[in-house]
Amino acid sequence: MVEYPVRSDAEIALARLAADGIRATIAVDDEGGLNPGFYRDYGVRVVVDATDLDDARDSLGIERIEVPRPLAEAIVRHAAWSAPNEACGLVLFDGDRPVFVASLSNAAASDHRFTIDPSEHHGVLRFAERSRWRIGGVFHSHPRSRAYPSRADVEGGADTGWMHFIAGPVTGRHPELRAFWIVEGRVAEVSLSVTA
Repeated sequence: MVEYPVRSDAEIALARLAADGIRATIAVDDEGGLNPGFYRDYGVRVVVDATDLDDARDSLGIERIEVPRPLAEAIVRHAAWSAPNEACGLVLFDGDRPVFVASLSNAAASDHRFTIDPSEHHGVLRFAERSRWRIGGVFHSHPRSRAYPSRADVEGGADTGWMHFIAGPVTGRHPELRAFWIVEGRVAEVSLSVTA
């Protein structure tokens, strides 16, 4: 399953998959009520059979990331602990592999946005340099909404070279963890799998 902000992007993906012989359908949570066709807040998904998922990702050029289970669990635990506010933190990478999660304070103390405390950010940067790692990602939670970048996330000031990890919704069930690139207002999902 791949999610798109607008139906036309999903239809392009559907055509691309069909050209590669992969059967897919479009699923929509809600067509926007009185404003049909505007799906930014409702979720348009291209759905393929589980047996075709890897081929579909390759066909659509979707990047993949493997996150070790302890790191994924640390993000989810910090999200639950921080509720009802958004959790936040940084993800350190060794090359292309996430290797460490730094759970930080949300200086905004808000349920709909986050701000990483600058002194904590600096401390993580120093730790990463000593460890010969790099800050390669930022994570936060959505306490009541799905794990997809909100308008505030897209307009936020995070480093465009960082992968964005989002856990949500935190309340009511086990959160989903997803990854995205956000560059110049455009969102591209990264296929995330949790490894042992």
